Amino acid sequence: MRAVDAGAAEFARTLAFGRVVGVALPAEDDVAGLAALAARLLPDEQAHARGLRPARRPTWMGGRAALRAALGDLGLAAGPILSTPRGAPLLPPGVLGSIAHKRTLAIAIAARASPDVTLGIDVELARAPRVDIAARVLTPAERRRVDALAPEPRARAVLTAFAAKEAVYKALDPWLGRAVSFQEVELATPLVGATFTPRAGEPSFDVEVHEEPLAGHVLVLARAQRRGSMFTRR
Repeated sequence: MRAVDAGAAEFARTLAFGRVVGVALPAEDDVAGLAALAARLLPDEQAHARGLRPARRPTWMGGRAALRAALGDLGLAAGPILSTPRGAPLLPPGVLGSIAHKRTLAIAIAARASPDVTLGIDVELARAPRVDIAARVLTPAERRRVDALAPEPRARAVLTAFAAKEAVYKALDPWLGRAVSFQEVELATPLVGATFTPRAGEPSFDVEVHEEPLAGHVLVLARAQRRGSMFTRR
C-alpha cells in the first residue's frame, strides 16, 4: 500500500493559460489517505465519490481537490463540482477549468472565464508506450517529422503529441459535444499551437498549446478561442 499525504498540493504554478495545481493520490486501498482526500470535497462530491468504482474514486476526488485548490488560488469559489454528461467537470458561469490524472497524480487548471475561450489539460507518464501509437495519433505530416528522429526523442515526441491532442480535445469539447479524432488536429512545430479541421456547420478556433516541464511526466495545456459567428456551447 502506498501512503501519501492525500490531497496535498504536490505543486501549484501560474502558467500560460491559468492556475495549475497537482495533487498526490492515495492508493485505492489506502483508507486513511482516501478519507483525507474526501475531506477536501463538499458533501455532494463526497456522495458522488462513494458511488464510484474503487479504482476510479481516488482520481475523481483528486481532480476535484486540485481544481478547487486552483480556483481558490484565484479567489474563485464554486459549489459542488460534479460532471457533465460527457464527463468533464461541471463548473459555474465565470469559471474555466479542466482536469487530468494518472494513477498517482491528479492535475487541474482553472482561470476566470473569457469570451469564447475554453481550456484543456492532459498529463501522461514520461515513458514510451508499450506499442507504437504514432500511426493512430499523428497526421501524415506529423509522422514524417517524428520518423526522422532517433528512437528516444521520437518516443517522447509521439507521447507529447498524444497529450497535446488530448488537451485540445478537452478544450474543444464544450463547443462540439463530440469526440475529436487525433487526425482532426495537427500540431504546430514548435509546439505552440494546433490546427483543428471542423466539420460542416461547426465553428473554427484559434488553438494555443503549451508544454510545461514536470518531472516524470508530460504536461500539456490547450486554450481554444472560437472565431466567427454565434455558436452555443453544448
